Amino acid sequence: MSRFVPFGLRIIDDIVHGLINIRNLPFFACGAGKQPPKVPDDFTPVLRFAVCSDVHLNGDPEQDNAKKFADLFKDCYAICEADDRYKALDAVLVAGDFTGGGREAEYQSFNRIVSEQQREGTQLLTVLGNHEFIAYRDKDATVGYQVYCKMISGEIDTHTVINGFHFIGVSYSDDGKTFKTKKAWLKEQLKKAAADTPDAPIFVFQHPHPFLTVYGSINWGNTTVASVLRKFPQVFDFSGHSHYISNDPRSVWQGAYTALGTAAINGLMGSLGYLNEFDYPEKAGEFYLVDVDFSGNVRVRLYDVVNHCFFKDIDYYFTDIGKKSSFVYSWHNRRRLDKAPSFPHNAQISVEKSDSGEYVLIFPDANDKYVVEGYQIDIRKKSGKHVTSKQIPSNDHLPVSDGLMRTPIGELESGQEYTVSIVAVNAYRKRSEKLKLTFRAQ
Repeated sequence: MSRFVPFGLRIIDDIVHGLINIRNLPFFACGAGKQPPKVPDDFTPVLRFAVCSDVHLNGDPEQDNAKKFADLFKDCYAICEADDRYKALDAVLVAGDFTGGGREAEYQSFNRIVSEQQREGTQLLTVLGNHEFIAYRDKDATVGYQVYCKMISGEIDTHTVINGFHFIGVSYSDDGKTFKTKKAWLKEQLKKAAADTPDAPIFVFQHPHPFLTVYGSINWGNTTVASVLRKFPQVFDFSGHSHYISNDPRSVWQGAYTALGTAAINGLMGSLGYLNEFDYPEKAGEFYLVDVDFSGNVRVRLYDVVNHCFFKDIDYYFTDIGKKSSFVYSWHNRRRLDKAPSFPHNAQISVEKSDSGEYVLIFPDANDKYVVEGYQIDIRKKSGKHVTSKQIPSNDHLPVSDGLMRTPIGELESGQEYTVSIVAVNAYRKRSEKLKLTFRAQ
């Protein structure tokens, strides 16, 4: 799956990611200068649900993704049992791509996990992602609908009310690529929900991101969904498809409404500037646990299903639902609150040589208010002649780290002196001071 961005979209990418000054554009500047609210000590949920996407089950019960999806249920129930204020898990939302190709064996794996893990009182809400059509595209993509109806439900698109809150799930049209037949339905359901509960959040989920919202939506977004949602500021939209990491601050967005990228249960992805893809380890997986109180205030926490813990700094709290003047998770506001990343005081680079002759750089994690997206490494000979450059992702996609980055740089010329410089880059393309080392290859 190529992450190349066409030239025309690069301009939009530059706007979204700060290379073009948009300070005076109100769409991005809402909440400018405001700190996000903290979750109050007396916050008491009346609704709790988990949201995930991109499980990509292959039918093998021993698949890592199958274990991670089962652990989502197990861990959520354990969290609920330990919570004195609210012990229910009311729903699990899967925003598409729960199978690898839409084959019946993959659905069987999904259904087996759900039947083994789902408890009474927890509703399962699903929509079709593009992978639910993959096995049938060469002949007839509409077969994807037929298999889904047989294996999951005859209701493709859903509007469900849970504890008084509206959930709207919209799947791809039967081409498995667009929402061309779903626009009117989605708009009508949103009108009904808004009329019923005008001051409450409306939870919407579909597979691809609404275009020009969260991290990854530039090249993995959908314009049809975005054009409908922008008329309903009380919408909380959840989407996947891109696999882009959710602990990146750009994975939560507020503009015309609120959107959150769900990352993936399968392998995670990210990139510096969308041009250099970083594939995070397959043994990774993230999902959201969402709590809502009686007043409709929303708390969103990010959970790592491999390390079985929350990301400690991802605890979003949304108040004044539907009032755009109160939106503080806008791109512009979060960038304004951020600062350039920095390495720890007296940080140093060290070099090790493996038995195979390859050199490895070791250096401490840099710090950032939100997340260090990656590191730019430049290696030169003492003469100044350029040897190589590379970009590597940070450890910040994991909730735990030993505090050290390790990256191989290959074999070097024995006896030659080299200079290494490392710059940390954050989600808003702010850069740290250079960390430098000069050493002689042995």
